[in-house]
Parts: sequence; C-alpha cells; structure tokens
Amino acid sequence: MKARLSPLLLALAIAGAPLARAAELPAALAGTLPDTPLAVAAIDADPGVRRAQGEREAALARASGRRRGTHEWIAGGQWLDRDAGAQGRFNEWEASLQRELRLPGKATVDRRIADTEESVGDDLLADARHMAAIGLLETWLEWLAAEELRRVAAAAVADADADLEAVAARLQGGDAALVEHDAALAAAAAARREERLAEVRAQEARITLQARYPGLPLPAQPAPVAAPAMPEPGWGHWGERVVAVSHEITLARGRAELEASRAERARLDRRANPTVGVRALSERGGDETALGVFFSVPLGTGARRAVAAEAAGQAMAAEADADAVRIEVGRHAQALAARAEALAAAWTLAKESLDAQRQETARLVKGRELGGVALAPLLAARRREREAAMAEVEARAAACGATARLLLDAHAYWIDDDGHSAEGHAAP
Repeated sequence: MKARLSPLLLALAIAGAPLARAAELPAALAGTLPDTPLAVAAIDADPGVRRAQGEREAALARASGRRRGTHEWIAGGQWLDRDAGAQGRFNEWEASLQRELRLPGKATVDRRIADTEESVGDDLLADARHMAAIGLLETWLEWLAAEELRRVAAAAVADADADLEAVAARLQGGDAALVEHDAALAAAAAARREERLAEVRAQEARITLQARYPGLPLPAQPAPVAAPAMPEPGWGHWGERVVAVSHEITLARGRAELEASRAERARLDRRANPTVGVRALSERGGDETALGVFFSVPLGTGARRAVAAEAAGQAMAAEADADAVRIEVGRHAQALAARAEALAAAWTLAKESLDAQRQETARLVKGRELGGVALAPLLAARRREREAAMAEVEARAAACGATARLLLDAHAYWIDDDGHSAEGHAAP
C-alpha cells in the first residue's frame, strides 16, 4: 500500500513546484522508490536545497543591484557664521550635487555579469536538488536492502528451528545422536546471531532515513528491491545524457563566464569613472553668489592595473576548473553506465547461484525426510543457502542502485530539466 502524503510534505511540494519540475518514476523503479510527490517534497525540504534557495535569492538581489549600478547622486552642503571683524558677521552657505558616471561599455558588462549571476544561482539550486535526490536514493535503497536482509535472516532462523525440532524429536525416539542435536543447536544459534545483526542494520538504516527526511512517510511493509534491467534504449545512451544534462558542467561554465566578465570589468575600470556635479554658494550674507559645475577624475592607475591582472588570473583558473569538471563528469558518466551494466550481470550470476543452492537444499531436505541423508550436509547446505540469499540481495540492491543512480543523474525521474538554465553556458 502506498503511503499517503503528509500535509507538511504536500505544502512543501506546492511551494517548491516552480523550482522543482519532476518526472515520474520509470516502471522498473515504481515499486521500489518513493512516489514522485513524496520524493520531491523531501528533496525540497533538504537543508542543502534550502541553503541553495537562499543563495539563489541573494544572487538575484545581487544581479538587480549590478544592473542598477552603485553610482548614486550625492548631496552636500554647509552653513557658516562668518565673523568679519569691523565688517560685521555674515551668514554663508554652500550646496552641491554630484554623481559618478559609468564610462561607455561598463554598463553593458555589468548587465552581462548580472545575467550570469542569475544563471549561476539557478544552476546552484538545481545542483543542490540533484545532490539531495542522490542522498535520498542511496538512503532509501540502503533501508530496503537492510529490511530484505533481515527477512532473509528471519527465514533462516525459522529453518534452523525446524531442523532443531526435528532432531530433538528423533533424539527422543532414539533415532538420532547427541552430536546431531549439538550441531542443530549450534546452527540455530548462528542463525539467530545473523538475524540480530540484520536487525541492527535495518534499525540503523531506518533511523538514518527518518532523521534525514523526517516528513517522508515509510511504508509499513517495505517492498523488495527491484531486479535490475537494462533501461531502454541502452546503458550508453543514458551515460551520454548524464553529460548532456549535468548541472555541474553548466554551473562550472557559468562561474567561468562570471569570472571572465568580472575580469573584463576590471580591465575597463583601469580608466576611472569621472565625477561631475553642480555647486551653488552664497557669501557675505548674499552679497556674493556663485553657481557652477565641477568634475573630478582619479589619476592613479597602478592599483587598478593590479586588480585587473588579478581578475584575469582568476578567470583563467575558473576556465581550467570548468574544463576539469567537464572531464570528470564525462568520466563519471561512462563509469556509472559501465558499473550499472556490470552489476546487473553480477546479480544474474548471484541469482543463478541462489537458485542452484535452493535446489540442493530442497533435495537434501527430501533425502533427510526419507532417512537417507545425514544432518551435517543439510546444515552445511542451509548455511550456503543463507549466504547465497544474502549475496543475492546485496547484488540486487547494488545493481538496482547503480541503474537508479544512472537514470537519476540523467534526470529521468524526480528531476526533469535539460541542464541548461540559461543561454551562454549550455552543456555541450
């Protein structure tokens, strides 16, 4: 049964709707992962996402101020009571109004910087949502795998108890030796130990999931982890799409463009902006008045030259960082696609091993019932079956997780955008 959406998560989902377009879950994962509305609400409530939202708002405000400019009118004035001795006392005053003017070209660069800052803010939020989605995916799958391992361990305890009861009945009837009872007792104790360890892992996984996503309702009966399957049209396609929609690339590209625009602005600032103004004054009680204009221009250039050189160096470094991110994302995408394919194949082998081991155990159980099989081979087969079952669960969880991560990085579910927040630094 699907869990209902809590009022808190529903409110968060509605509030985050403009920022979080979400794709539905693929059919292969629909029964394993939480529903899209629940997942999106949990992602948007993540502290990292909320922090990125604040940084985005700050970037929007910074961009607005950049477009407007910091050059404001400055009003000044003074009043004097002059004592001219024998000539008497005079009221005198002076008033001025001045403003620094941006030279041609600087306003254009400022608008370009503002546009890039907004794009970087959007990419920062999108990347934070992606990271939060990865955290939710990994935490959820760890909990499902731990719960399934706990069920495997509980089934092994039930089998061990049944074997122990059967041996005890045979011992009471004189058809079994004490050594067989001791072996069955030891096997039951070992199975219970494995069950306790599995319960601890499941409990820790649940605690982690509830602590990180307190508003996310958990189903009463966790679903088994889905068997991995190759997503259409193939592993390579999704690996390429990971690169095409990566916000890491667009974010790094945007930061490089931002540093390049700032370097250009610093180069333009080597020519200082002039300050112009008007000035009016009255002296000797109004006998002398004046009205005029004035201007001033800073003459020093050494400090501005150094600032421009520093900004150019920062732009070079940011460009190199963008190239490094592009290379790393490409490597990660190829490795992720290859890993998902390899783990799916590994799970197939684990499943075949488990099926064969179950057949062996079933044959030994039947032989034991007919009296032709000793207890020791059966207990050994039980142990191998338990190990094979746990290995199958671990392999299935790893393969499902790798496939789900590949599709998530390709924005196939929970996140639905193409990785291009604005023109100018779209992913290649």
